[in-house]
Amino acid sequence: MPDLTTESPDTLQNLCLTYIAKNIISPSASDVVVCHKDTSESTVLQQRLRTLDGTFIHNAIADLLLSRMSACRTLCNQTIELFQSGTTCLRHVVIRRSPVTAEGLRVLRSHKLVTLVVEPEDSKQFTVTDVMCCLNEWTVTNLRLLSVAGATFGQGGRPPVIVSLCALRNLHSLDVSRTEFNENMLKIVVDDLPLLESLDISSTLVRDVTSLSRCRARLRRLLMYNVRLNDSSSADVLQSLSALQVLDISQDPPSHSFTSHKMYSVTAEIILQDAVFPDLVSLDISGTQNVPIDLVRYENVICIRYDIQSV
Repeated sequence: MPDLTTESPDTLQNLCLTYIAKNIISPSASDVVVCHKDTSESTVLQQRLRTLDGTFIHNAIADLLLSRMSACRTLCNQTIELFQSGTTCLRHVVIRRSPVTAEGLRVLRSHKLVTLVVEPEDSKQFTVTDVMCCLNEWTVTNLRLLSVAGATFGQGGRPPVIVSLCALRNLHSLDVSRTEFNENMLKIVVDDLPLLESLDISSTLVRDVTSLSRCRARLRRLLMYNVRLNDSSSADVLQSLSALQVLDISQDPPSHSFTSHKMYSVTAEIILQDAVFPDLVSLDISGTQNVPIDLVRYENVICIRYDIQSV
């Protein structure tokens, strides 16, 4: 009997959003910071969004459109200005690898944000300080998720930047991967963000995570890909994180130098020793070496990633 199942057609809403996102500027303008080479079609679309004749785009649509434009690389300083608070409502903003600079991010200050993901394609586009400056008082009080992966802290990561970050008292999830975030910043964040339960410090300058002991009972998600720990006490702290549900301690393949191997073995020790994670459902140890498969003993883990040669 032939299989009659077919893929469901896309919704009219998604088709319309994709069309707008792809055509809001001309393809020739999508790869520059300031988009100015509009075709007649893109000019019409932008004009319609600027003059909605009393129509208001609520956040369920506005959030999707902005995210779709980011994915299509048609979001830039010019097109992000279309999201004015008088005609649109943004709540969950996702801007990834788009040519938006600090100037363009200022439009976000007029919106009440709950989620903010701003990841530059070039670290020179904006700093974490620039991101914090685009948050109004309501957003500072209510923001629950912040990702500034790949951005720089600016001014050498001076304390005022971290202090402003720690004003986000209701923050539950923080992603500072691929930044110059270090253990001193980690200590301040852990102390000042009482609701933090998800943390991504992958590819940062953190070399000591002993400060995580202060949130051992509430940290549910910890991603630290390619973090080279140089303090053996960090392993003890990581083993004590009893609430973890997601743990990523994967590494790039180690070099053959003795020093690199020593740092690397500290991370592997988490698996080899007496860690107990009763709620763990996802574990990534890819890149680690010489981890016997019988020591990966977490019965509730649904997803596990490792290299064949590691077990």
